[in-house]
Amino acid sequence: MANEEVRMERILVGLDTAEGSLWSGIHALNLANRIDAKVSFLLVIDPEVDQGKQALQEQWKTYMMKGLGALIEQGRAEGIAVDYFVAYGKFDLEIVKFIKENRITMLVVGLPADQKGSSGHFAELLEKVRHRIDCRIEVVHEKSPKPALKRRG
Repeated sequence: MANEEVRMERILVGLDTAEGSLWSGIHALNLANRIDAKVSFLLVIDPEVDQGKQALQEQWKTYMMKGLGALIEQGRAEGIAVDYFVAYGKFDLEIVKFIKENRITMLVVGLPADQKGSSGHFAELLEKVRHRIDCRIEVVHEKSPKPALKRRG
C-alpha cells in the first residue's frame, strides 16, 4: 500500500485570488479521474496587496471559495482524493514550497484572461516556478461556452 501511495500521481491546482479561474480545477479533476490521481487545491492569498486591489482580491476569494467547495464536493463524489489548502504569501514562493513538501508530480494553473496571446507577468511567474521544481506544468486556458448547434430542417 505504501508503494502505491508513492507512485500515485499528485496534482496541485495553484489558484491566485488576484486573478483566477476554476477551469484549472475542472481540468485537474477530469485528469485525476482518468489517471487515478490525488488533487490538492492551493489558494494563495497575497497579504501585501496594495489597498486598491484588496477589494478585488476579497471578491475573487469569495468567488473562489464558493466554486471550490462545489468542485471539491463533486470530485469526492466521483471517488477522487481531494484536499484544499490556503497559503498567505507570494504565489510563486508558496507554490514551490507546497510542491516540494508534498511530492507533487504535476502543477496545473489557469492562464489569466488578460494574458491570452501575450507574454507578461504570468509568463515571468511560470519561469520563476519552473526552474525550482521537478514536476510537469500544465497551463489551462479558460474555455468559453460553445454555442449550441442549430439543426437544419
